[in-house]
Amino acid sequence: MANLIGRARRTAEDPVGDKLAGPLHAVEESVGAPAQETHADVPALCGTPVQVIAVEDVPDDSGLCRVCQYGS
Repeated sequence: MANLIGRARRTAEDPVGDKLAGPLHAVEESVGAPAQETHADVPALCGTPVQVIAVEDVPDDSGLCRVCQYGS
């Protein structure tokens, strides 16, 4: 089963700009696919609440957070 990509919502500490910030996170397809339709936040593999984003919106130079990429 393929994972989807998500980004956390911007907080007061993040720079002004995009509403989504920080590193990318992996989201299980079974959880992320329905959330992508509703734009609801879901937990990433590392536990961070994220919004699933379209692959087209992923910058080329972005990487996954360390926990999502390598596990805990």
